[in-house]
Amino acid sequence: MINIQNLTFSFSDHKVLNDITIDFQSNQVYGIVGLNGAGKTTFFNVLSTTLKAQTGTIKRNGKPVTNKEIAYLETVNYFYSRITGNEYLKIFKQSNPGFNLISLQEFMKLPLDDLIETYSTGMKKKLALLGVLKQDKQLFLLDEPFNDLDLETNKILELIITTLKEKGKTVFVSSHIIDPLLKVCDQIHYLDNGKFAKSFDKDNFHHIEDELFKKLKAEAKTIISHSI
Repeated sequence: MINIQNLTFSFSDHKVLNDITIDFQSNQVYGIVGLNGAGKTTFFNVLSTTLKAQTGTIKRNGKPVTNKEIAYLETVNYFYSRITGNEYLKIFKQSNPGFNLISLQEFMKLPLDDLIETYSTGMKKKLALLGVLKQDKQLFLLDEPFNDLDLETNKILELIITTLKEKGKTVFVSSHIIDPLLKVCDQIHYLDNGKFAKSFDKDNFHHIEDELFKKLKAEAKTIISHSI
């Protein structure tokens, strides 16, 4: 179990995470949704220990979470200039005994001998994902992983997330694209103004869009209908 107690984080006077207390069961896939500025990426950065919370604790099975337990796919990944895909992957120590680069490279159609600067945005996302999958971690944090992916790669990512769960991993996925989360998640949590406002089990996934956009729809009735 992952237990989060009284988690708070601020940038200057702006409180981004506001006294979050929540539990997550292990070996599940959790979606984190929210509008822009809700705190999704900050939550992932604090959970990954990239940022240090001002208050609160994050524990897994009763012990503080460390970055040795976490594989983190960030929204925007940094790549050194003038290196190939293969050179990038050598940065990551392979601790996952089942990782088969040759098979995954062929499956994902990645030209690993080419310079990364020649890659499309989607290819860079797939390369960064391979770096994450090389690591045998217990917690996988995937921040907006469906961004810039084509339909085929979108499905591949869904299958990868499902397989990680089957292998006993706990996966957190944030996305502003709701549909993939509905397919892979066991629960989806709605982050609003730095707090988890609501949690949805599979039986209630059909309510998520209404919850996310109810304020927007109310404003639209007044503003858009009188402006176009």
